[in-house]
Amino acid sequence: MKALRIFLALLVSFGLFSASPALAAEKSIDLYYMDDVDYEHWAYEELERFLYADIIDGYAETETYEEDGEEYEYTYVSIKPENTITRAQFTKMLVNAMNLSVGDTVKSFPDVKPSDWYYEYVNIASSRGIVTGKTDGYFQPNDKITRDQMAVMIYRAFQPTVDFSATGKAFQDVPEGNFAYEAVVKTSAVGIIKGYGDVFKPRNNATRAQAVVMIDRALHQEPGTDEDKLEIIQIVDRNIKDEMKFTEQQDLEALKALYRETTMGYHLAYSLDGLDMVNEFEELDVTFTMEPVGEHSSSVVSVNKRLAQVRVDNLRYEVSMTAPNMSFNMTIDLSGTAYLKKNDDGKWKIYNIVFDEENLGQDWEEEVATAIN
Repeated sequence: MKALRIFLALLVSFGLFSASPALAAEKSIDLYYMDDVDYEHWAYEELERFLYADIIDGYAETETYEEDGEEYEYTYVSIKPENTITRAQFTKMLVNAMNLSVGDTVKSFPDVKPSDWYYEYVNIASSRGIVTGKTDGYFQPNDKITRDQMAVMIYRAFQPTVDFSATGKAFQDVPEGNFAYEAVVKTSAVGIIKGYGDVFKPRNNATRAQAVVMIDRALHQEPGTDEDKLEIIQIVDRNIKDEMKFTEQQDLEALKALYRETTMGYHLAYSLDGLDMVNEFEELDVTFTMEPVGEHSSSVVSVNKRLAQVRVDNLRYEVSMTAPNMSFNMTIDLSGTAYLKKNDDGKWKIYNIVFDEENLGQDWEEEVATAIN
């Protein structure tokens, strides 16, 4: 189905088919496109990962526009990476990234009430010893979180799973005796924080991008297991093989179930969106077939406790299509890297697949254009 999804996108670009509204997905594909962060941003990779893996949602905004007398809506997401982040927002981000659940002993705060959106997240973090509140007993959820507070929360959260035995750099503006001294020294030792030369700027308000990057670095310090390696290979191979099988059977319900079991976030929305385009084939005189060419191979690139990458090679298909006034065959290569996250239920799921750029180049467009013309 990935082959068909990309192939159809080419046909849409040539005006052969129109893109129809997506199937009702857990989240619309539109909610995974960052409107205010480009490839040159220093934290682009981490911000995209957190959005694609449903760790953050961003700020969805909808605009209307008119085309050919019809009014349409366009939805996009703003990440606002340079905005400051509140203590409540950072707590939610940390809890989501680590799939944390509430522990035995919850500390209550007078300014965190059951009706507040952050109530559950603060309860989880307090039960894990990640947040303890201010000296006056309040949590101050809407205060902007500072860099030293953020370092302390990350240190507390990842102590059970990250080796903090090494001692890192001491910064001039975080002296011994400072409440954040140990956290800053220990997290700097493993590269979670880097500072600005000899200073850390502990009292500066943290930005959303800084928060994402620091948590992301910590996630990549957590070791995975041999069992994790086996599971991620199984998930990727199942997604590939069952997708091919159910596509050949034209069993859309089985494909939906497969996607919900093996994918999440961006890749789930992307996959369900592709099924909607397939429905157009039933209304047109179109015949489409695809056959695997050889056997693909999957290998682990990296595996941590909650994040992993799997390399897929030799994933090639012979694609044939016959439609009014056109007919052609081509071989496409969908080799690339699958990115996975472990959910709170302990199951690994694919949140993104990045195909090798050299296999998705101009040759496809030239072959389709020749067939259409």
